[in-house]
Amino acid sequence: KKESSTRTDKNSSTMKLATPSVSVDSSPQAIALAIENCRHGVLTVTGFPRPPFDEILSTFDQLSNDKAFTDRLNEAYPKNLVYKDAFANGKGGDNIDKKRVLDLSPDRLEEMKKRDLELVESVENEGSLALTMAFWERLRSEFAPKIIEAVAQAIGSPDVLADSAFNYRMVDYYERSATSTPPRCGEHRDFGSFTLVFPSHSGLQILAGNEWKDIQVPNLGDAVLLFGWCTQIRSNGRIPAALHRVTHKQQVAANQKGMIPRRASAVLFCAPKQPTTPLEPVVRPGEEPKYIGGIQAGQLRGAMALKWQMREGTIRPEDLIKEEAEILATNMRTQDDVVQKTVAAST
Repeated sequence: KKESSTRTDKNSSTMKLATPSVSVDSSPQAIALAIENCRHGVLTVTGFPRPPFDEILSTFDQLSNDKAFTDRLNEAYPKNLVYKDAFANGKGGDNIDKKRVLDLSPDRLEEMKKRDLELVESVENEGSLALTMAFWERLRSEFAPKIIEAVAQAIGSPDVLADSAFNYRMVDYYERSATSTPPRCGEHRDFGSFTLVFPSHSGLQILAGNEWKDIQVPNLGDAVLLFGWCTQIRSNGRIPAALHRVTHKQQVAANQKGMIPRRASAVLFCAPKQPTTPLEPVVRPGEEPKYIGGIQAGQLRGAMALKWQMREGTIRPEDLIKEEAEILATNMRTQDDVVQKTVAAST
């Protein structure tokens, strides 16, 4: 079902969404129960290591002033951009996210080593960026397996246990004018199995019912746990993929110069690794199937990819032509439209 067009924009509201909380030190069974009972598809999970916000912002300070290095990062992984800054590259716009992004992952780093081993060694071993890698690796190796097991139990699908495609995303929502109109991060649902978000300041909002509500900034070492389309489909809609955004008018007063303060975010994405991974809905007794069977993760990712590239201002010119033609032919403008038209069961 499509979102209502009558939703209320609470962009400047102070209304907060009360989110249930669970410790990452709890058993997988306890976390699974909390996931099953989270009404809006969002939890606060406590007990993680402190996110390295200072190191992340220091990394972006260096990268934003070293185009040769960021070009080298992107050349080492031509499949997708590693460093993204649409506005600095002249690709910004009223509907493009105004932020800087650095996307790394274990698989991506291995591929980058084949093209530029010296570069990857500097990323892993030198400076502020290297200091963040220990955080990501600890999340992936120590904590993610328990959450994967909990999601599998909450859905009732052993397929989830093989999900091991991780992305380490660092985001710099740099200082900007209070009158600036582009979104910091436009509204969307994630693709994958789950997302752990560590925000440094307020700004993250969830659509609850028809109202945008603020997610309270967790304590250092706590994270916001969201779910993506893979989990919503596999759970037959019982575990919703939360529609979320980062507001461009934060609930932090602009300073005396009329500028909105800088904000950082550390995000761990987890998704199915193999393109052939089935996204089979687990339909419980008494439920009607909301999604069709036979869909594979690679099919859904491929159909959605250009949608989020457009929102982030990273789509290639040749792909933009293709995407605009598809929108005209199918009217599929968002990732949600892709699910509605290709995966949702007929009613």
